[in-house]
Amino acid sequence: MLMQALLKSRLWGKPFFLSHLVTTRCNCSCPMCLWRDNSGKVTEMTADEIGKFYRDSRQNGFIGTAIWGGEPLLRQDLGQILHHARSYGLTTLLISNGFYLKERLGDLAPRLDAVIVSLDYADEKHDRLRGCPGLFRRAVEAVEHLRAHHPRVKVLLNCLILRDNESSLLPLAELARDLGVSFYACPVKGERSEGKEYPTKNWKTDYDYESRIGQKLTGLKQAGYSLNNSYTYLNEYLEKKQPFQCYLPRIALIVQPDGNINHCMEGAVSLGNVKTRPLREILSSPPYRQLQRESPRCSRCNNPNVVESSYMWQFHLEPLLNAATVMLHS
Repeated sequence: MLMQALLKSRLWGKPFFLSHLVTTRCNCSCPMCLWRDNSGKVTEMTADEIGKFYRDSRQNGFIGTAIWGGEPLLRQDLGQILHHARSYGLTTLLISNGFYLKERLGDLAPRLDAVIVSLDYADEKHDRLRGCPGLFRRAVEAVEHLRAHHPRVKVLLNCLILRDNESSLLPLAELARDLGVSFYACPVKGERSEGKEYPTKNWKTDYDYESRIGQKLTGLKQAGYSLNNSYTYLNEYLEKKQPFQCYLPRIALIVQPDGNINHCMEGAVSLGNVKTRPLREILSSPPYRQLQRESPRCSRCNNPNVVESSYMWQFHLEPLLNAATVMLHS
């Protein structure tokens, strides 16, 4: 399915995956977060509105949705949202901090294909960073419960690369191995070229640090730990700082909680709202087509999801084979 979607995207330039922020509310207070907003001022699409949007997405060739936030488990109607996604044939991926995950799995697991749980340290230091006592324990218990009672659901860990957690990488790799899951390493969001700096600059790692991390992660992957980052990302991008060409607008559509689609290179620019405008019309609009033309000149993002998917869109062999390995991992 992924290879078919990539081929169609290459032919027609249409994205095929949704990156859907369903809320900005969160029970954590991570200092490097760009998305948390507990003010109550952010309008969220209702489950029924999301259902209509997912139906429209499937009719326009989308194959899956990544549901995140904020903390999506704060939405009591998340089960209904997942039901809509599955009923229209979308693959479902949930990204969560894991605090409320275990107690909701009875309702959610039958409608999930994969879950990503965030862990930045292999102990309670994770709680202190994210301002949420008990978070590490509850996240690990949720992963254990998923593996024991819902083995069909694929589970992955996501570790942010921070200025002070280099020594946690091996313990996290060992924890993932003990839990029987794989993990990603992801630098704190930042820019790779001149321009406006993100508010996470106090947590963003510098080039020398990232190069060292790239070497260390390569060693862990070579040693057999289930690290999901490709060697191309670790060696060419993270270690050697080779720029990449971004093709994310041809791969994924980022949808805000209110249904708005923002220009990823110019955040204040709106490309349309899925509640008020048909998706086909947004995707074929001159502003969206212009974004697709301009994005290969941008390499500011350092998120492996952006970089790796762009490699795959270009049919770089090693990242494609690595992605297949990730998908086949239990």
